[in-house]
Amino acid sequence: MAVRMRHDGVEQEIEVAEISVTTYERSGWKVVDGDQVPATDDAPAAPKTRRRETGEN
Repeated sequence: MAVRMRHDGVEQEIEVAEISVTTYERSGWKVVDGDQVPATDDAPAAPKTRRRETGEN
């Protein structure tokens, strides 16, 4: 989930991951009350790695 936050010195609101809220609050950001939206993951998934068999270099 993403959390919408605002800062007194910044005009635009931001969305941060729920786990990052504490870090942003330490920097003066405040949670916009009752406004939690699902996080959008625009980044592509990391590629899957293949298992190497023993003896393969």
